Amino acid sequence: MSKTVDAFWAKWASPDKLLKRISNRTPTPGSRVLPVNKNDDAASQFRIDAGEKIGDRQNLVLQVNSQAKSPALKKFLAENGHSSHGKLAVGSFDTKAKDPREEIERLAADMKAQMKSKIG
Repeated sequence: MSKTVDAFWAKWASPDKLLKRISNRTPTPGSRVLPVNKNDDAASQFRIDAGEKIGDRQNLVLQVNSQAKSPALKKFLAENGHSSHGKLAVGSFDTKAKDPREEIERLAADMKAQMKSKIG
């Protein structure tokens, strides 16, 4: 499962893509951050949505897509009582960070670690 997690971050949610999508704008809570196109949900298997912005911190929620193909991800959804999207990781991005790139890399590493701890 680690390969699936790493592939998502490499192709769909690289720090550059994530930073581009959340810097200089405030996404609406619940709105899609990445992947941008809903048609990519099955291929990406995961997605990142915006959470609430509290002060200078933009919360993000990473979840398994209901269209995920991986048997391990389908099992995660079933075992955790989710018929659709299952939350795997949450994090927050400091929108006023002195080094936004460093902050987004910290966030990505934290969310990736949360994912791996839940699904392997």
